[in-house]
This record gives sequence, C-alpha cells and structure tokens, in this order.
Amino acid sequence: MISSPPQVRSATADDLVRVRDIINHYIEHSVFNFRTEPQSLDEVRALWEQRRRRFPWLVAVIDDDVVGAAYAGPWNERAAYQWTVESTIYVDPSAHRRGVGDALYTDLLDLLRRKGFHSAIAVIALPNEPSVRLHERHGFERVGRLREAGYKNDAWHDVGFWQCSLANS
Repeated sequence: MISSPPQVRSATADDLVRVRDIINHYIEHSVFNFRTEPQSLDEVRALWEQRRRRFPWLVAVIDDDVVGAAYAGPWNERAAYQWTVESTIYVDPSAHRRGVGDALYTDLLDLLRRKGFHSAIAVIALPNEPSVRLHERHGFERVGRLREAGYKNDAWHDVGFWQCSLANS
C-alpha cells in the first residue's frame, strides 16, 4: 500500500501525546537526544504552551498519523540572541526516508524567515549522518564541534553545531 505524502501543519494540544512518544523513542533508544529519562506529557505540554506563540511547532501527518515534529525555541535567553533560534526535528522511525524531515524543515524554516528570525542553530549528537545530510540540504553549515560533550549509554559523544542563515534567503 502506498501512503500519501506527508502533510505539515501547526501542532495542536491533541498532537502532543504522539509528539512525546516520538521524542521518547529517541531518548530511550539512541544517543540523539541527551536526556536519559523519558519526557512526561506535562513536560512536553508546558514547553509547547510556553513557546508556541513566538516559535513555530509543526507536525507531519501521513494517513492521519503524526509521524514527525519540528519546532524552534530560543537559542539563549539573553536579549541579544532574540533573533537566533535552536531548531529541533524528530521523525518516527517508521517514516524515515519518506520525505517527512524535508517537509518539516521546509515549512519550519519558511515560518522562521517570515517571523523575522535571523539564524537557526541545530545541535546534532555525532555521528548522525542522516541528520547531518538533512540539515545541510536545508542550508545549514557546520560551524563547530564539542568533543565528548555528553555521556550516555556508557559512552562519550561529540556534539556538532550547524547554523542556517535565515536572512535574505
């Protein structure tokens, strides 16, 4: 059965259980999220409530199922950073290589530009070639690396920083 292409829309409160489940998959089964304990629905809901008025929160849907989420938040709380965001994206493993990440990032970056943000930062636990390729396809450039910045699953992991200019593009 061939499914429909992903449709991207703003996240609603009803989507947050599914968003939490997708994020928790990466917390529990990978090093791509440096949390070591699953997020509660209350934590996800609080973050969404706190940020959704200023920053986009999007979901990708295939055949009525939320299969990915992308959102932005402040890079740093200090005032001079107010036009720089950190972007975050998660795709359900069942939807990998189906255009979900590309659809989410296309819409997220477009919304950030329209809101007047200047720069987006992505923080990627390394190695993670699929994520690196996704970000670079969408205009992110590698700008730095912290060696052995996180310890999870009995190993040290590097973190890379990618930046996308949102101005004049």
